Amino acid sequence: MTSYLDESNQVVVAESLNDPEVVSLSVEDKLTALTSMMTSYLDEIDFMRRELLEAKSEQLVKADTQYKYHKMLPARSENFFEQLEAFPFVHTVFFKWDIAEMRKYLYPTQYPFTSNDCNLISKFTKLSECSTDINDLLRGQTLNDSFMSLGLPLNYAHDSARQKTWTFLHVIQDAVVSQKGDVIAGNLTLIPQRCKDYEATGHIPTYLNPKVYDQVFDVHQYWDREFYHSHIEVVPRLAPYVKFLNDNPSVKIFLRGGDPIKRFLGIKDLDKRLLEDWEFRARVLYSPAGSPCGNPALLTTQLMSLYAKRDLENNPQKRNKIVLIKRSLKRFFRQHKSIAAMLEALASEHGLELFVFRDDPVPSIDLTRRMFNEAIMVIAPHGAGESNMLYAQPGTVILEGMCFTSNVRVNTLFKVVANLLGMRYYGMLFESGCFDITAKQIETPVKNLLRHLNILRTA
Repeated sequence: MTSYLDESNQVVVAESLNDPEVVSLSVEDKLTALTSMMTSYLDEIDFMRRELLEAKSEQLVKADTQYKYHKMLPARSENFFEQLEAFPFVHTVFFKWDIAEMRKYLYPTQYPFTSNDCNLISKFTKLSECSTDINDLLRGQTLNDSFMSLGLPLNYAHDSARQKTWTFLHVIQDAVVSQKGDVIAGNLTLIPQRCKDYEATGHIPTYLNPKVYDQVFDVHQYWDREFYHSHIEVVPRLAPYVKFLNDNPSVKIFLRGGDPIKRFLGIKDLDKRLLEDWEFRARVLYSPAGSPCGNPALLTTQLMSLYAKRDLENNPQKRNKIVLIKRSLKRFFRQHKSIAAMLEALASEHGLELFVFRDDPVPSIDLTRRMFNEAIMVIAPHGAGESNMLYAQPGTVILEGMCFTSNVRVNTLFKVVANLLGMRYYGMLFESGCFDITAKQIETPVKNLLRHLNILRTA
């Protein structure tokens, strides 16, 4: 069964992205507008919830433990939704909306991927584009429509050039969840898009005495306690459904990690509702769209960032910090002291302040949020601390020391996050790796960009 949202009850706003009314929308204005746009979508989910809860218990389908009759269905599969129609106990609701309307509330600008060495990066990862001209970061363009495909099945066909599917949610009868985050109901194992989804085994958990809940909202997945994955790929899956969860306080939430970012969603009685053990059965289970590992979805990422910045100043003209992330383990700048001294001097020259974000101990969450929100530039070796860009403002520069995660791969996941949040990303990659990046190598791009502070303070 499928349902989707039409364009009724649209919020009336300015007509153009160039209209000052659009540019001046506050974080709260954007959240209010997006929540209003999703009203009919959430109402459809609530209707489905009531229908299934009223169903007689004998109508519920029990998990088929005979493997030969069991279907494994990855959400990234081509024709995924068409294949789901064979399972009547899975009901999918879609949020569809006109792209021109959505662009009025999403961060509208994308900046080119720039680096000191595109040729070297291309040896390790596939690039659609890369520029060595750092001045390209001064010129933004409209966010590429391809980002809307993140989290959708392979070769998914939108309704039209204007009517797009932004996200979806499955409402599933009588389901259990595996340790890696797969959902098992009836003769189906549904594998949300997530990290390690290709390692799904089709194993059906057999819990001896599972707790039974009427309703569970499930965002559990592989690595859901790791900082990057919880902040960028797991907790944001809740963001479109805050109103639904607050309107239905009896719904449990299966989420094991996510501190501190989950606190900013404003979900009522969150701690009392959290489940951290997968040995349960849900009479009705809600499974929101996931996303490929390292490629979070556009809508959920931007919504999460809006919630995370809700009570911050968010004034682009007051961004006066250079944030340098200092890691003490794994990937770190060996020449941190000389890098910090160089940045301190450049910051002082331009009327800015240097803030060193350490992990020994990590600053308080209040200080972390404020420093990243006031950052004009964040400089870091590749690592989870960059996830704090959720608190930063559009237009912020992210200078990342890219690392070899293996002999054949360089991880570009923060490039994707920066794109989704309207930030300027510059990847520094050298044959010596990220450990031995020097102060001089970082000074070159920083000096160039700081000549254009006025432009950097625009999104």
